[in-house]
Amino acid sequence: MSEFLRESFNESKTMYSGHNEALVELGDENPDVLILYADFAQGQAGPYYRNKYPDRIINMGIAEANLMTVAAGLAEGGKIPFTHCHSIFAIGRTYNQIRQIAFDKYNVNIILCNTGMFWDFMGASHQVIEEIAALRALPNLVLLSPSDAVEAKKASKAAAYLDGPVAIRLAEPETPIIYHDDYHFEIGKAALLREGKDVTIAATGILMSKVLQAAKILEKEKIDVQVLNFHTIKPLDTETIKNSARETGAIVTVEDSSVIGGLGGSITEILSENYPIPIHRIGVRDVFGQTGNMEELATEYNMNITDIIKATRNVIKKKRK
Repeated sequence: MSEFLRESFNESKTMYSGHNEALVELGDENPDVLILYADFAQGQAGPYYRNKYPDRIINMGIAEANLMTVAAGLAEGGKIPFTHCHSIFAIGRTYNQIRQIAFDKYNVNIILCNTGMFWDFMGASHQVIEEIAALRALPNLVLLSPSDAVEAKKASKAAAYLDGPVAIRLAEPETPIIYHDDYHFEIGKAALLREGKDVTIAATGILMSKVLQAAKILEKEKIDVQVLNFHTIKPLDTETIKNSARETGAIVTVEDSSVIGGLGGSITEILSENYPIPIHRIGVRDVFGQTGNMEELATEYNMNITDIIKATRNVIKKKRK
């Protein structure tokens, strides 16, 4: 196990809480950082900014397209805006604005709130499964997908000081804290969470704790699992993917979004052109979601620990002899 992983995952927090901590610190560090919301500000950053920096928080109301347009204008004026709206509306109502932000390379940080399949009290109308595929097709846009509150905080702080547009995926449910606070986060560089020679599990986002638990169970079966965290989906760390494929000869990808054009699709594209090996993709498979809590949905859509273990065993059987 990596030295920056906690020994146990007993504490849980939302990714949004880590992001809020970053916003509070950024507000004190940099007067150019602004926060924009469509409807309401969640967590401690809202009241903090309203009390201390009332001229640096803007509520745009339920007007997501205008939210992105205003953010682009502020970025053109030298500010560093963070926009916040539900991911389904960012993709569904502001895609044209995001595309133009990417085209102009504006320094806008797009926070995709409540992203992916797991949104406990909402169903298919609000569960967004297409955001990775939609956004990774845009040139100039960096796409980040943290795994817990610690990584969400580090991703948000790194995004503020990166020149150009960044989108950050934040899932809704509370997530086990898997990293120590001194965990090193680097945009564009996959994090090696576990050494292994038999198979690679390449994952992103909220399912990372399940991946690590699955790897620990497989260790008891004498299966040596390498675990890679692709917190940066774009630009993708292609060298790490290719090197891992050569080292283990089989890969399982895990994500809470659609495997069509998602992380699994990205990795499959790279390896099909460079080093074809057996791959199994875990994620949403061309279906819409439904109402349910995270465990119910993960089981229903074959994205739980048992599914990761089964896929890992099967992909090993397909390795080159």
